[in-house]
Amino acid sequence: MASRPVGSGNISFGLVSIPVKLFSATRSRAVSFNLLHAKDLSRIQQKIYCPADDAIIERSELVRGYEIEKGRYVTFTDEELKNLEARNEHAIEITEFLPLERVDPVYFEESYYLGAEPNAAKAYRLLADAMNQSGRVALGRFTMRGKEHLVLIRPFQKGLMMHTVYYSDEVRPAEDVDQAQSEPVREAELTLAKRLIEELTQKEFDPSKYHDQYRERVLEIAQQKVAGQQVTEAPPEPRRGQVIDLMAALKASLEKRGAAAQGEEGEGAAEPEKAVASRPARRSSERRRAGGKK
Repeated sequence: MASRPVGSGNISFGLVSIPVKLFSATRSRAVSFNLLHAKDLSRIQQKIYCPADDAIIERSELVRGYEIEKGRYVTFTDEELKNLEARNEHAIEITEFLPLERVDPVYFEESYYLGAEPNAAKAYRLLADAMNQSGRVALGRFTMRGKEHLVLIRPFQKGLMMHTVYYSDEVRPAEDVDQAQSEPVREAELTLAKRLIEELTQKEFDPSKYHDQYRERVLEIAQQKVAGQQVTEAPPEPRRGQVIDLMAALKASLEKRGAAAQGEEGEGAAEPEKAVASRPARRSSERRRAGGKK
């Protein structure tokens, strides 16, 4: 089934104008659940409750409020908000070109394929080829549904892709996070780490090798429930201890990859169990939570 456009736009830079269609480039396949009443398995309904009146109210009684300080609001009507919307609807105004590597991926938000309109196919092809050959991407503004977005347009496969981009004040500063800059690193440790990175390096990105294992387990159990089969729990994964000997851990990792170390590396690889130490379950779970998110 062919994709349906989710919107349209008009790329403009200088005196050039190129109408395009927008198609969602991604879709979430995450497992979702409905909340049911355990007694009869019926879907629940969410009501709008006002604690001041201790009553269920209708949606028509709601207004939008912006909190200016704790507990204090200024309200806006739908008409007021409509008057504040950007007027240049569907315009994609390119303001500058730059190399893609100068834009950190942390700024990328949503992704859209840009499709060519039949009456502007030549202009679309010209822009895509020119950007591809020059190694540049475009940065600009896009007005959609009354709101102005910062966007990046780049060549992708045989066409163009557009990413909405976070504004600078929407990205938290990395300096707020402890990055262990004061920790010394020995040259031998750095050499082994680089060797391990080289062992794990691939020439191409192949996302098809990776699957959402949680989703697959949920769907498998759901099918078992439908078929009336007995559901068995998967065995828990072994816990990893805290690394206390970094050199031994690196050497053991290299040996496991089939790259046997030379010289004194055999001494550390002979007892890889010493590379980890048991810690209380609470500390271990905290470490996994801290390192398990991107």
